[in-house]
Amino acid sequence: RAKDYHRKEDRIQSMRRKASMRNPDEFYFGMHKTQVQDGVHRKTEAARQELLQDEIGPDAVKIMKHQDLNYVRMQRQRDSKKIEKMKASLHLLGAQNEEEEGTKALSQKKKHTIFVSTKEDAEQFDVAE
Repeated sequence: RAKDYHRKEDRIQSMRRKASMRNPDEFYFGMHKTQVQDGVHRKTEAARQELLQDEIGPDAVKIMKHQDLNYVRMQRQRDSKKIEKMKASLHLLGAQNEEEEGTKALSQKKKHTIFVSTKEDAEQFDVAE
């Protein structure tokens, strides 16, 4: 146990000596690709991406980017279909609101013909139901 303690102590002393003898103008090219976050030196995101590309190869990176693009396209298409369904379910309410406000929509109004048996039913008919 004592040997371990003295070994650690010697190591700390040698590190302190090296730090005090260090040239403040010292420069390494690796410094371009690092930054300090919370007191810890870390590689920048660009450097990590570059290492990843070197490890897996440019062909794999192209495939991954293509897959990402396809995923975004699929999500966009899914969302646009969802919007169309919502618009279709609400177009009756939209037509009623346009009549109340007295404004004309940029597109044509959608027409719905509803048949009722009597005039009273026609007057009491609620479009939202």
